Parts: sequence; structure tokens; C-alpha cells
Amino acid sequence: MIRTKYLWYINALLALVAIYIAYRIWFAPRRDAWNYIPDNAFLVVESSQIQHSLFNKKELDSTQLADIPFFYDALQPLKQIAHSIDDSATAQKFLYKKRITYSLHRETKKNLEYIVYIPAGAFGDASFLHQLATPDPAKRKAYGRNYRGVRLEELYSVNNQLLFNFLVYDDFLICSGSKVLLEEVVNRIKLGTPLESMPFKESRRGIAHIYFKSRNLQDVADILPSQLSPNLIEFFGNITPRNPDIVFEKPKIPNTVSAYIYSQGTNTIPFLGIFSQQMPQPFTCTDLIPENTAITFRISFKNKTKLAQDFNNYFRGNEQTLLAERDSLNRFLGVNLTSLYSILKNEVVLCEMETSADEPSKKILLIKTDDPAEALNMFDDLADDAGKLSSYFKPQPFSYLNNYVRNIQISQLPALLFGSVFRGFADCYYTQIGDYMILSSDDDAMREYLNKLNFGQTWAKSNIYTDFVKKLRPQAQVTAIISPQRIWNNLYYSLPQKWRSSTIKHEQRAKDLRFVAVENFVINNTFGTKLLIEKVPQTQKEVLVNRFFLQDSLSTGTAFMGKPFIIKNAYNTSEEILLQRADGQAVLLSNSAKEINQIPIGQPLTSTYLLPTDYFQNGALHYLATTADKLLFFTRENQTGLMANYADIDFNGSIRAVAASETKIYVADDGGNVYIINEETQKINRVRTPVHLTDIIRIQPVKFKNNTYLAILQKDGTLNVIYEAGPFLKGFPIVPLSARPAEMVIEEGQGKNSIIALISETGELKKVDMNGNSLSAANIQLERPDKATVFEVIFDQNHKDWLIVRRTPTSLLIMSKQGGPIIEIGSTNFMKSQLRYFDLGNDLRFVGIFDGKNNTLFDFKGQMLGDKPLAATALPAVSYSEAYNKLFIYNTNKTRFEVWSVKLK
Repeated sequence: MIRTKYLWYINALLALVAIYIAYRIWFAPRRDAWNYIPDNAFLVVESSQIQHSLFNKKELDSTQLADIPFFYDALQPLKQIAHSIDDSATAQKFLYKKRITYSLHRETKKNLEYIVYIPAGAFGDASFLHQLATPDPAKRKAYGRNYRGVRLEELYSVNNQLLFNFLVYDDFLICSGSKVLLEEVVNRIKLGTPLESMPFKESRRGIAHIYFKSRNLQDVADILPSQLSPNLIEFFGNITPRNPDIVFEKPKIPNTVSAYIYSQGTNTIPFLGIFSQQMPQPFTCTDLIPENTAITFRISFKNKTKLAQDFNNYFRGNEQTLLAERDSLNRFLGVNLTSLYSILKNEVVLCEMETSADEPSKKILLIKTDDPAEALNMFDDLADDAGKLSSYFKPQPFSYLNNYVRNIQISQLPALLFGSVFRGFADCYYTQIGDYMILSSDDDAMREYLNKLNFGQTWAKSNIYTDFVKKLRPQAQVTAIISPQRIWNNLYYSLPQKWRSSTIKHEQRAKDLRFVAVENFVINNTFGTKLLIEKVPQTQKEVLVNRFFLQDSLSTGTAFMGKPFIIKNAYNTSEEILLQRADGQAVLLSNSAKEINQIPIGQPLTSTYLLPTDYFQNGALHYLATTADKLLFFTRENQTGLMANYADIDFNGSIRAVAASETKIYVADDGGNVYIINEETQKINRVRTPVHLTDIIRIQPVKFKNNTYLAILQKDGTLNVIYEAGPFLKGFPIVPLSARPAEMVIEEGQGKNSIIALISETGELKKVDMNGNSLSAANIQLERPDKATVFEVIFDQNHKDWLIVRRTPTSLLIMSKQGGPIIEIGSTNFMKSQLRYFDLGNDLRFVGIFDGKNNTLFDFKGQMLGDKPLAATALPAVSYSEAYNKLFIYNTNKTRFEVWSVKLK
């Protein structure tokens, strides 16, 4: 007879077996979703929480992940699945807290597609599956077919549009928009191979993960943005382990997402291995990083001797091409480039600037030095050694804003010291600020950088950047900080044309990410990578978005005339507005519409933009402007406000064209005279041209073989390129256009030689190299609907980027520099409206239109900015506040000056 206590043990055991059987039947899926994923998946997303955002419309997404691009894309097919039945409560219950897997595959040459794997064996799931398989015929239609013995279902709308394909197998609902991919799932099932264990066990500690299969990335290599920051591509190649799994952690701070990269097995990461014995150092150069930086790379270290040894070992094993170049330079110049490691202190920072289109970005390198005097001597000696063996034409040193700038004629110098991540310095200029050596990728990059410092437009002056830097982990030795807002143009325009239309839908979500930091930790041979994502806070009051609000205004007794200009007060980094009045006064106002001072200038300003210059060589930035026959320089004095000085030139008639290079200003007048003003000496020379040049409409400095020349365009279309001493460059003059020219634009070509682009009033776009040869492959004829059609060019407020405008009596079209349409204006004075282009950074670009009565602003999607046109008497000036995500519009309306703001989404 069995005792009672043994019966109790037996019953308990049977109960546990029954519970386990019930769990296996009703709750636990028999296999993991990984067993059904086709081998060609290059990305897998998994989460048990992000799907809740599909149902909680009024609440913030607790994971803060649902609007991040990869997760958002994965959720779109899931959203369609959830809406495939009419009972939303059943759909929500079916998806609630399930660990759902999404795999991304290349379906065709032009399409990527997700497969979604949903556990479907839990109690109550049958109701959802039944409604899915037997839809209401009035709303949806389902058709079935067999493939290799497995039933595949196709769900269509009442209009016979395919919604998605699905199958139910082994307690999983597997769905995809692609029939081919679903068949691949069946093929995977029918292989009959042993069950493959899931490669991302670590990830289930987080709320979500993204897993990459490194070898399968090659299958989509042709659609990856090959021109997107070669430095960034090198960086990820140097820090990413094989088959990385990005594990997202539960958010602790609003608008902040953190993650880490996990990879199975032991990984050898050579670049990070350089820092395995280095102690990380504090981030100390935020006052030298400009706000328009799109990508920042930073390395920190303590033992520079050990760093030099490890970099040399790294070059021998992983950078043989650069090592060969370095050794060749050492022999050729009789120097030792590795001796530059001795000047290092504890950090090196590479700043890659924002671009407006598919163009190489400007770069700045910050090197913190142990002994600034010794560092400067070593760079000067290296520049002297390289200069002795260079060509006849040598870039000349120049002084700008109290900084002495020299050129080192060694291509890719930073990469020769720190590896491929630091490429991009085909030309190399340097100066010194405090204990940092500053290197730039070209002379224009250096001037633009020094302007930013003078304006106070640095990370240290912005709470947005300083607050984010404080969130970074002090243990990281190698860090990249990416601004998706500032990198978007480079990403978008570097994609193949066929992929741009499918990528543009991600623009706003990408720009909603303010920063992405990739932080790398190395302790002995243990590697770790953390991701920190900061999102742009979304306004809780949608009614405030895209509406104009009048912030301040000022009324005067005399009417304003002409458009306003924004200048920077270098003493407190605030914006101020320069205006003209009908009584001949120039007025300086604060950005809150308070008058600072006024000065007489007599004649109206004729400048389309103000040209920053260091004309007086006193370390302060001045603004070059023109009246009909005067060249004047505005200066913002700390105590008195706005001041004006005039160049001592007696022009023959009115000024026709003005331009500037590193240290020189070029001016042409009605009489065909061309003057060169040296900023360093204020000496004025008149160029003795070989022939008398009449009707000059444009002049621009150009580069050829490291020497500066002057391109001069005449009204009849004659293009001249002359030495600064006067003679023509061989191959010129020429007449490339068959119609009257509208504009001349200088672009950078191969080997830093200039390319001259000419646009005619009839839509010819032709490019000429510095030998006078037409680049026929780059020449196009823009579409001209009728004989009344005319073309013109508009530059942004900094005269850096440009657009083409096509006017007809019935239309106004804004076009890219390649001739592609951007904005078509539906209603305005098409032939007479005035236009102004604003490029405000953060990929914020707008076109302002003044029709004679009102100002209207449009973004590059053709959407009107604000809720109404602004009554005005001239085009406005516009600035952007990143801290508030607002635009400020400075508008004149007769005797009234207005400051309007508009909140961006």
C-alpha cells in the first residue's frame, strides 16, 4: 500500500508534467523564429515591446524606439498585419508582449523587404488566425496555394491590391510582402538540417536588438551610400566586430536611447587594440569644435610613447599602403614623420563639416600638444622641408583673424599618423590656437573654421552640445559623434539615384535624432561599444508647430529699404541685424528689435550678401559691402556699435563685381578696371590686363597648380582667366556659351584645380577646366518651355551653395545645380518676384519669395513655412535657433521692423 506522502509526491510530479505539456501546447512556440529566417538575411530586428506603440497613440512610446528608422520600418508590415482584421482588441491581444522577429532581405535589385515572424501558439491566438484566414469578403480577399507541401496564403484588398503573404507553421505566423521571400522560408524549413541555435542570446536582456550578418552585407553593397563620409565607413570598419548585435536597453532618460554592441566569441579589433593600454582622458576641446560639425571622431590616450609604438605596429599589420607612403616620404624629405607623436598630449579630434549636396566635406583636425612651442616648430620645419621639393607654385602663408596659417604640401598627413579613419586631407593647412594644432583640408575650410570661432559658434557656447557631451562615458578611448540632421544631405545625395525616392521617406525620422554617439572602451584585450542616441524633443502642443508668432517689433519715422543682413556680435555671440533707411542711414538692431546705433552711408547698399573679411588684420571680423561706387567695410565695435570704413579707390563709374580669396579682395568697375586689395597690407593694385575688358559682370579667383588666377566674365559671354599680374592664362579667352551669361560659379575639380561653371539666360550649363577645355560630359541644356523662359542663379546667404531658377510667364521653378526640380511655385509674380536662398545648417534650406507685397518661405519639399505670408517691402533675413528648434524671420514692412518666430516640428 502506497503511503499518503508518496501519493502527494506522485500527484505533484504529474501536475508539473501536465503544466509543462500545457505550456508547450498553448504557450511556448516549438522553435525559435531564427530557424525560419532565410540565409540571405542581412539584418534581423527583435523586440517584445516596440509593437505596443501601434496601439498607444495618445501616450509616448515607452521604449522610445518606434520612430527610430530601422524599428519604424520593421513596424510598418506589422501594422498592416494588425489592421488585417476588423477586431482591434483581438489584434492587440495577439501581439501583446510577444517577442516578434523581423528579418530584412534583398528581394530584387531595387527592393528590400521584411519577413515578420510572430509566435502564434498561445491561448486565444486561434481567434486572430481564424479572422485572418477567413476575412470579410466585402473588405478583404484571401487566396491559398501550396508550395512544397506548405500552405501559403495571399491577402488582398477589395481592389485586388496585395496586402501581404502569410503562412502558419509550427506555432508561428510568418508574413511578408514578397511571395518569393515567403517561398524562401519554406525552403529553409524543408532543408531538414539540424536546428540552428540563435546567435543573439545576449540580446534578450534588452528591450530590442538589431543584428547584422556581416557576410550578407556584401549582397547589398551596391545600394549602400558609397560616398557617405569615407571616414565614417572606415571608422565602423575598424571598430565593429563580426556579426554585431546591437542591444537596446530600457530607457532611463526622456529622449535618450542607449545600446551596446555584443558579439559572440573573441574578437581581434586592430584599431581599438592600439588603445588597450591607454587611460581615457577628459573631453576638453568643445570650445574649438564648430557647431556645423556633422561627424566628430575623437581618440584619447595618456601614454604617447606607448601610443606611437602601437600605431607603428598597427600600420605594419593593417595599413600597409599608408605605411609605404609614409616610408617613401621619410626617405624623400629626409624626415621622420613618426617624430610628430612626441608633441601629442592626450587627445586628437577630427571634425567633418556639414555639406549641402554630394560633395567632399571640409575637415578640421585638432591635435592637443604637450609643448605648443615645440609643436609649432616641428610643423614649421616639416612645412619647410616639404616646400623645398614641391613645384614652382607654392601656396603662400596668410594671416586671418590674428591666426598665421601655413600649408604643408604633404597629402593625407593626418592619415599617415593616425590611420585611414583620418583621411580627407589631400591639401593640408595648419595654424595654432592655444595648445592645439589646427589642421584643415584646404584654405577655405580654415577661413570658414576661424570665422565660426570668431562668431562663437562652437559646442562650448551651446547648451545642446555641452549637455550631450556630459552624457558621454568618461571611460571611452575612441568615440564618434554623428549629427543625423547635418549628415543627411551627404547620405541622401551619395545614394544611387534609383534608391533616393525610397530613402526620402526616412528624412524626418532621421532628423528627429539629434545625436548618435558610438563610444568604444578597451581594457587590455576586452572591447566594448556603447551607443547613445539623443532625440529632438517633440512639442506637446502641435497647434504651435509651423505658425508665425510676432516676437518683437520696432516702428520708426523713416521707411526701411532693402533687405536686412544678419551679422554676429563677436563679443557676446548674439545675432544683430543691419538695415538701411531711406534717409541714408545704416541701422544696427538687436535680435529683439532694439536699436543699437546708426551711421550715415549716403548711398543704398547694392550687395546681395555681406562678405566676411579680416581686412584690418586686427583679429576682428569685418563685413565687405558695396554701394554704387564705394567699397565699404562694416565693423562691429564693442562699445560704439556699427562702424563703416571706405576703401580709397576712385572707381570709374559704378562697381560691377566683387570677390575675395584667402587674403585678397578683387573689384571691377564700369570702366573695365580690375583692382586687387591685399588684406595683409591694405595695398591696392590695378591689374594691367592684356586688352581692355568692358562690361564685366563677374570676377572670381580660381586655382590652377597651386596658384591663384582671376576669372573674369564679360556681358558678351567672353571668359577670361588672367594671372594677377595681368597676362592671360594659356587657353583663354574663350566664349563657351551661345547666349548671354547669367552667372559664373567656381567649383573644385581634380587635384584642387578649379572648374568654371557658366549658366546662360537660355538654360545652357557648361563647364570649363583651367586649360580652357569644355567638359562636354558635364554640359547640359535645361528644359526651356517657351522663348520667354529665362534662367538665373541664386546663392545662399553665405555665397556657398547655389540653385538655378527658371522663370516663364506662367511658372517659377527652383532647380538644383544639376537641373533637377526642387520647388514649383504655383502663384506669384512669376517674372518679377525677388528670391533669396537660405541654407541654415542642420539641412534646413528654404527659399524666400517677395512678390512686391508679401514674403513667403518654402522648404525644399514645397511646403510653405508658417501659416501665412508676411506683409513686407523687401526680402527677409532668416536664422535658426537649434536650442529651441525655431526659425527667426527678420522682416521689414515700410517703417516697421518685425521679428517673427516659427516652431519647427
